[in-house]
Amino acid sequence: MIGLSRCAGLSRRAYLAGTSAAVAIGCRSRPGRDGAVNVYAAASLTGALSRVGEAWRAAAGTTCSFVFDASSRLAQQIEAGAPADVFVSADSAWMDALAESHLLDRDSRRDLLGNRVVVVVPRRASAALHTVEDLASLSRIALAGPAVPAGRYARASLRALGVWDAVASRVTEGDNVRAALAWVERGEADAAIVYATDATASAEVRVAFELPSSSHPPIVVPFAVLAASPRIELARAFAEFCAGDEARAIFVAAGFEVL
Repeated sequence: MIGLSRCAGLSRRAYLAGTSAAVAIGCRSRPGRDGAVNVYAAASLTGALSRVGEAWRAAAGTTCSFVFDASSRLAQQIEAGAPADVFVSADSAWMDALAESHLLDRDSRRDLLGNRVVVVVPRRASAALHTVEDLASLSRIALAGPAVPAGRYARASLRALGVWDAVASRVTEGDNVRAALAWVERGEADAAIVYATDATASAEVRVAFELPSSSHPPIVVPFAVLAASPRIELARAFAEFCAGDEARAIFVAAGFEVL
């Protein structure tokens, strides 16, 4: 069992929700399909990694099946035996948890991408937000849950910047970062703290301001192949493709930093 104490805040509801949230965000997902590389990836990678999968199919002649969801939930599913060939986490902690359970193909792990954390508001919002102190004037602030990497980065920033106590009662928790973003897109939250790449991917929000990188742990997106993959050579080839020039260009265009 993954050491949950290392990723404090994982709720029983998040654990039990299973694959349903992946389906809810509309990903293409058929884990276990013969011949396809099954990629379990953080929700923040939905757009960019889907495009990488299309490029991989054109280059290699084989397909990918994706499950996009919170890294915390995906790691739990993999630990429980989900048929993942490749895991892409939004932070190092959940990848470390799988490594400690000896579930990774050890030499395949690579810290490939970086990201930034921003505050977004509805595109047509009239309220002007310029600093974290302004968040205390809002009624509803959407964050990913505390076990989700985006949620941990957001809370770390709010605490480091001294405003958590002022805004905590206004926080609504989403199952993953895209759920938090969706609330703002629909006007159901006044603001959300999401990755810069999520903001770039949405036409319904605008960035109010960026949280300083010094206020949260470095954002690192690691890729790794699962040791139990029945398609391990193909999975390794896909992971290498993700580190290649064509995939890197897709990630950069989506707003990621290539490490």
